[in-house]
Amino acid sequence: MKQRIRKIDRILKVQERLKQEAELRVSLLEREAAELRTSQEMIIQSMNDHDTLHGLFVDVAARRLQALSTQESHVEKAKVRQKAIALDKAMQAKRTEKMLTNLKGQDRRETEKKDLASILETLARGRGASFP
Repeated sequence: MKQRIRKIDRILKVQERLKQEAELRVSLLEREAAELRTSQEMIIQSMNDHDTLHGLFVDVAARRLQALSTQESHVEKAKVRQKAIALDKAMQAKRTEKMLTNLKGQDRRETEKKDLASILETLARGRGASFP
């Protein structure tokens, strides 16, 4: 039983680490999406500023804006997939944690039963047994 508890505890640690990595990937994708939105806003602001470009680079800015929009769409899709993966990893870790808790409780109950049986056996052997 002790060996099984150690194995499941190691599995739980690995699953917790995988969960953390999945959450980290989600946060990195969120940061990338925010950076893309900021870049888009800057291009839109520069396109709205008539004094700086005078309409010379509108095509280039429009293409860049479209490319950023496409890239942001891909990042958002990846973020949704990664959130699902992170949720799955969290659920796996939670199930393993519950299994470990149940095994520890079962081990504790078995130990208590053995201790009680040894006390009863000691009492049954002789009436003169004294407890410390």
